[in-house]
Amino acid sequence: MKLHLLVCGALICSGLNAQITITSADMPVAGDSVRLSYAAGTGNVDHTLTGTNYLWDFSSLAPIAQERIDFNAPSAFPFAFMSDIAVTNYSPDSLPGIGTIPSQFTDYYKRSNSSYRQIGISFEFSQLINFPIPVIFSAGDTVYRFPLNYGNIDSCDAAYGFAIPGLGYLGQDRHRVNSVDGWGTLITPLDTYNVVRVRSVVNAIDTISLDTTNQTGFTIVRPTEVQYKWLASGMMLPVLEVDCQIIANAEVVTNVAYQDSLIDGLFQVAVQETADPSRLIVYPNPASGQLNVSIPESNNNVSEIGLYNSQGQIVSKEWKRSGNVYSIDIENVASGYYVLRVVTGSSTSVQPVIIR
Repeated sequence: MKLHLLVCGALICSGLNAQITITSADMPVAGDSVRLSYAAGTGNVDHTLTGTNYLWDFSSLAPIAQERIDFNAPSAFPFAFMSDIAVTNYSPDSLPGIGTIPSQFTDYYKRSNSSYRQIGISFEFSQLINFPIPVIFSAGDTVYRFPLNYGNIDSCDAAYGFAIPGLGYLGQDRHRVNSVDGWGTLITPLDTYNVVRVRSVVNAIDTISLDTTNQTGFTIVRPTEVQYKWLASGMMLPVLEVDCQIIANAEVVTNVAYQDSLIDGLFQVAVQETADPSRLIVYPNPASGQLNVSIPESNNNVSEIGLYNSQGQIVSKEWKRSGNVYSIDIENVASGYYVLRVVTGSSTSVQPVIIR
């Protein structure tokens, strides 16, 4: 009897540590939602380490902000006929050649048995056009190719391009290489998961032209991005993601996000921004050298602008004004995750900012 119990216990433990397979059934569908916590770095944990039956202990991550990700049914034309999921992006990267971040930025995804792909974006740019601008990828970005098993390697080439009257042609070519480089157990502040780890290397080149018909303007090579994603069965998004950029031949962590429950009193990204979307626009984000804040004239009584680190210490408070745009010098601010605080009259706004 004792031997039988020992064998059963060993089988149970072995099952808990067995390698999992991620399929399209583990991806989100319209109506799902996930809450993410953002942390200021990975602490003393080396996020690059991996292996088989590996233990990643990120239980010491400290959240500084949260965001609820809602997966909606696409309604904008033509994505209602092309995609399965629309996700509002509250912190989009800057588009090439545009001086401000567009509003109502939405990413569109297509889920199938073989892949999970981004197939387009849409955004509003009220300075030039009074309706949402749809951008259909000429080649989709395959975020995952299924099934995801340890040792799998795949790649894809994605591209988009579009013209904005009065501005010019903007485009991007993107090359992604995914490798499932580990499996095992992940511990986060919320829970313990049986996971596979996907490492993605993304290289992108922007094309910009002042001529709306010219698709061969000058190009800008973006820094290489490395994404580390830990995926668990049925969790829709990675239960942990660490994003980095290659700067001076070294990986610099730009974003750390993990699935979490609601934490009272912690800054909620989407809630703050959707409560009053006309309050301010922060760009570029991620930023380097200089950070800009555009504040509507109707709410332009600014008394304080400050950039704070994860310990609540102010790292930059010197700003210059040009019209309704306030510029902050961040040349000497270390790469990482920060919170921007803007006080206008009796109102206070905060927004997460990534410094490269």
